[in-house]
Amino acid sequence: MALRSAIHWIRPLLRDERGNALMFTALAMPLLIGCAGLAVDTIKWVYTKRDLQAAVDAAAMAGVYGILQNGDVNVAVDRSLASRPGLDEKRAVSAERSPTGHEDDPFAVRVRVTSAAKLFFSSMFLRQAPAISATATATVVETGKFCAFAVGTGAETGITIKPGADVQMECGIAANSPSQQGIKADGTLTATRVASYGGMVGEGIKSPGVRRYALRQKDPLAKTEPPLIPNTGCPNVTVNPDAAKLNNGRLALEPGCYGNMVVNGPVFLKDGEYILSRGSLLVGPTGEISCRSCTIFLTSDEPLSDPGSIGKVKIDHHAKVKLTAPSQGPNAGILIYQDRHAGNDHDGAENIIGGNSFSELKGLVYLPAETIRIDGENAPDVQCARFLGKRLIFQGKVMIADSCSSANIMNFRGTEVKLVS
Repeated sequence: MALRSAIHWIRPLLRDERGNALMFTALAMPLLIGCAGLAVDTIKWVYTKRDLQAAVDAAAMAGVYGILQNGDVNVAVDRSLASRPGLDEKRAVSAERSPTGHEDDPFAVRVRVTSAAKLFFSSMFLRQAPAISATATATVVETGKFCAFAVGTGAETGITIKPGADVQMECGIAANSPSQQGIKADGTLTATRVASYGGMVGEGIKSPGVRRYALRQKDPLAKTEPPLIPNTGCPNVTVNPDAAKLNNGRLALEPGCYGNMVVNGPVFLKDGEYILSRGSLLVGPTGEISCRSCTIFLTSDEPLSDPGSIGKVKIDHHAKVKLTAPSQGPNAGILIYQDRHAGNDHDGAENIIGGNSFSELKGLVYLPAETIRIDGENAPDVQCARFLGKRLIFQGKVMIADSCSSANIMNFRGTEVKLVS
């Protein structure tokens, strides 16, 4: 009787559909909470992995700098990781020098870090937190195209962009000065890369690749020397404005050794080497000088004992200058070369590369021991010129192009610390 009464009471409830939605919601709630928790943990995992990889990348590069500075990889890596307060303090770290795949590279560093992932939802079901690992390898590489190096390592500013100057480069520029003002831009500097061993100051630097405290750049001609002084004599040459009247339009000079070459009128340099022993190339405001394939060497018969005897180059910004470096032979790409033992570098005594709007220079201007002032006041064409000096000073409008593919144009490879696969 009791059973029949119970069935009679339950039967209407079975036919009643009210409350079904609430029941199914209750049944699905654990699944919904689980999916939401997993989604949150997944996002957390992705962000943790990203942050860990960034920290490991930085640590690998720091390890390379550690080798370059004092040879201590582990200290540099640990210091870099310690600067990331969000990392797990119980992380496992390994730093390997010249790792597998880079056995012959003394600067290669591989860093691997493993740490526990702090996942809120998953931790309720796991006895031990899952591990996240990240690996990175860095080394010193030569990369990119640079058109100008200031290789001086003294405390003075390496590259100066004067107020009002507009320097546009389709290539890179770098300074080796350790100064906090290694590069100083009071004007505008636009380049594909701007690198300084020291710091940089000025709001005029515009580049997608700015690197402070970068590596010092190598002198690509460090192992070269100027030619020997011949014993045939090196006379001074002066070209006056009336040279055109006396020489049917212009004076033509043969390759060889000279002392001072003072140009105040028209002169043509035939193809070859011009050695200025104890002399300078001085092109005045009325000077006109040209060549199709020449290299001008500034040197001395006693460069070591008398470094002040090595001459300079000074080209007035009113002069007309059309000089092109050779495209073949030992001087290929070199337009002006100053002996690296030169020792007369101080403010007000800079070498000056100028010229008027009819001027064009193609080739490398190489003065590793003295300052070069590139004077663009009258917009000479230096698109295919390259500059390497102890210091570089830019004034006026200067544009240097990357599209110079001729064999008489020399580009530099920059030295950087980069991540590698």
